[in-house]
Amino acid sequence: MSILKPKPQNIPAMPLRPDTMVEHYKIGKVIGVGGFSVVYSALDTKTNTVVAIKEFYATNCMRRARDASLHVFPKDQEHKYHIGLKRFFDEGLTLSQIDHPNIVNVSNFFRCNNTAYLVMRFEHGKDLRWFIKNTEYVPDEEFILSVFSMVLAGLKEVHKNHFLHLDIKPSNILLRASGVPLILDLGAAYKFPQKERHKVHTLTHGYSAPEQHEKQNLDLCSDLYAIAMTMRACITHKSPPSAVKRLKKDTLRPLRETHGKHYRKNLILAIDKASQLEPSLRPQSVDEFVEIMTTR
Repeated sequence: MSILKPKPQNIPAMPLRPDTMVEHYKIGKVIGVGGFSVVYSALDTKTNTVVAIKEFYATNCMRRARDASLHVFPKDQEHKYHIGLKRFFDEGLTLSQIDHPNIVNVSNFFRCNNTAYLVMRFEHGKDLRWFIKNTEYVPDEEFILSVFSMVLAGLKEVHKNHFLHLDIKPSNILLRASGVPLILDLGAAYKFPQKERHKVHTLTHGYSAPEQHEKQNLDLCSDLYAIAMTMRACITHKSPPSAVKRLKKDTLRPLRETHGKHYRKNLILAIDKASQLEPSLRPQSVDEFVEIMTTR
């Protein structure tokens, strides 16, 4: 007789309580929760400055104990914990190598509570997903060019450091109070170039390029597909269809047909070209994308 074990289910994260000390950081309020992490505001008691702290917390294989530590549960999920923890540390290592005003800055990362933490500069603002969901504002050409020129500058720096971001989407672009955007979350970042095919663990339907879904070779234009879909979502206030659905039957209309009258021809052209399912038909670098986008 066989006994079927139930699959582990994601349960709501149990965040650290306010005023909990983690190293020399005093935890404040929760400012973000995902399937693999919780982000808090915190006070750095050494410098008396407010920071943001990201805690590795995979709810599908970890549980919080009374002493605030996190532990693998159920025990047969140990491998998921180790894979996730490695990716979390890889994100910290990646971000520590990149210094750019449009990329989230990591000042410290460490082990504690049987998990890991990234310490980042605290930034005020809302991500682009919030604007898409909670406002009726249709961005004009000036807004799109201004914001995404800076996003692309940050992405170019990621590529310059031989990484692909692989998770560009509205929720990973914070628009600070100053209007200057910040690219967040390099948890899916991938060292580039590599000869072997990359088995992607992070996929966002509507934004991840088709080659990510199909575990094909990845390139700089894989990030540009995600940039194009993010720009499209800002303009249309709609999430783009998944690349998987597009590969079966592509119903995505080019922006030149739907919004060509409202934006500069070459801005729309850059987005439409980078939206191609076939990687070779897209711009092959940030510089090429920007050149198309800004040509009058």
